[in-house]
Amino acid sequence: MSMINDVSPGQPRRRPGWPELGAAILAAVILYVIGSAIALWLPADSPVSPGQANFLVSGLAPLGAFAVAVLVRIRDVRSFGMRRVHPGWLIAAVVTGLVCFGLSWPVSAVFDPFFPGSEGVQQSYRDAAGAGALSLVITMIFGGLLTPLGEEALFRGVLANFLFRWGTWISVLVSAAVFALAHGINAVMPLAFVVGLSTGLLLRFSGSIWPTVVVHVVYNSAAILYHGSTGS
Repeated sequence: MSMINDVSPGQPRRRPGWPELGAAILAAVILYVIGSAIALWLPADSPVSPGQANFLVSGLAPLGAFAVAVLVRIRDVRSFGMRRVHPGWLIAAVVTGLVCFGLSWPVSAVFDPFFPGSEGVQQSYRDAAGAGALSLVITMIFGGLLTPLGEEALFRGVLANFLFRWGTWISVLVSAAVFALAHGINAVMPLAFVVGLSTGLLLRFSGSIWPTVVVHVVYNSAAILYHGSTGS
């Protein structure tokens, strides 16, 4: 039995609307603030490093906001893109994630001069990746799996699906821009925009957020493994 309100089996599923978007934004702000405060006040001898704590917040906060959005009215995750997809899209997503990772060097070379002083904005993540095998595994779980799932659920599952009512390019460009800005005005922003563009397009053509999650998982995991292997 469908849990979508006012939709017959022959009709398309409802997209997230203003109530879902508003609830998700409010929940995300609250959860990010609470999570960031907890991460900031972790004791020096905490088994969770600052980078790992930040990754944890980056995964759990948007997942919580996504859950709130789902529960507002629709109560069916398929309306937010959590639906099965042809395996070919997942293969395409792996390739796309690797391409995005490869583009990180030329994109950084072009845009880093516009953000002087922000080179160390992700140093805590690099430290977590390069602090030994156990730390690398934990960082991979938090940053390579949980963070991509949470961020894609919020930025593509809620925001991009909400924006599709105004057309593909409005949705893809605006959701990518918001995703990039959410990473701060720093050298990471252009890279996040590239990832946001690719995931937005995959969502549009596949109809599912799972390929977008795969892109994000591949990109983050490759970056974590790279910094773990170089120790930088």
